[in-house]
Amino acid sequence: MDDDKRYNLGATWIDNEGLTDSHNLELRYIRNSERLALQGQPQPDGTWIYIEANGTTHSITAERAKAFMDKTHEQATMMCQMLDRLREAGMLDAPIPVEAAAVT
Repeated sequence: MDDDKRYNLGATWIDNEGLTDSHNLELRYIRNSERLALQGQPQPDGTWIYIEANGTTHSITAERAKAFMDKTHEQATMMCQMLDRLREAGMLDAPIPVEAAAVT
């Protein structure tokens, strides 16, 4: 792997007159994690970017980030409604009231 994260594979044929025929294949490794991007910083255009310690940048488009947030909001709302129904049915332990006191 070279400095640009490219892998190179090549083969060269030499004919009877000594002329070469080269074939090279260049592959580049690229990783982009939208999950990591959402742990990064929002950008003015609505995208999110996370930069790893090694310099690898992960990004998510504004549209994909909004879709993720909308879906997460929908699921969180559904979960809150489920918890409310469980609490109303007496199937959740009631919170224990406590008071904070300074330790002396």
